[in-house]
Order: sequence, then C-alpha cells, then structure tokens
Amino acid sequence: MEASSSFPASASEIVFFDLETTVPNKAGQRFWVLEFGAIIVCPRKLVELDSYSTLVRPKDLSAVALKSGRCDGITREAVANAPAFGEVADKIFSILNGRIWAGHNIRRFDCVRIKEAFAEIGRPAPMPCWDD
Repeated sequence: MEASSSFPASASEIVFFDLETTVPNKAGQRFWVLEFGAIIVCPRKLVELDSYSTLVRPKDLSAVALKSGRCDGITREAVANAPAFGEVADKIFSILNGRIWAGHNIRRFDCVRIKEAFAEIGRPAPMPCWDD
C-alpha cells in the first residue's frame, strides 16, 4: 500500500499503543492516564522504528492506590514524580498523529481516554489514519 499524498509518510506506519489508567470506583470519578507506551512499526519490513514509554502523574494523586492491587503494579509512589500529561502530550501527539493505530480494545477504551486527556489540557487530540 502506498501512502496517500494527502497523508504524511507516517500514515503508512503502524503504532501499537496501550494506556494504563485509574479505575473509577465511584459515580462522578474519571479515568486518569497513568502510563502510555507505544511502538512504531514499518509494516513493509516488520521492523521497530521507534518506541516510547512513560509513567504519567494524574492531577488527582488520591485516585491512585497506595499499594497496587492490579497486575500493572502502578502505585501512587511510582507516579508521584512522573511528568504530568501536559508535559508529555507533544511526544504522545507526535507518536500517534497520522499513523495507523493498533492495539487491544483501543477503539472502545484507549482512543476515548486519549481524547479525554488532550481535552483536559485544552489541546486537540491526535488523529489516526485508519487503514479501512
């Protein structure tokens, strides 16, 4: 598949990504991004072009458990000194924008959380190049 002239060259690259978030346990609570990880792959050569992973400090640290009961092991102490989402938003945007997005359950969960996180900081969210 050749990249369309209306999309950047990155449109022919696939980014596999995943988010870890808080899990709201009360009405009115929201999801907070705690970790972002991605790998960019060239589909023609099946090689890794780049990767990025970071913990993210949520605005509300009390939403993160002191001790993790989850398989991700993320605790309040682990994210307390991590960058806030706004500090890593440019990097995340550059990784995701204009690429084909892939990952488990991303349309129902991760895409929604990315949009929410960018809206929270008053920025437009990255847009995928869906290979439909």
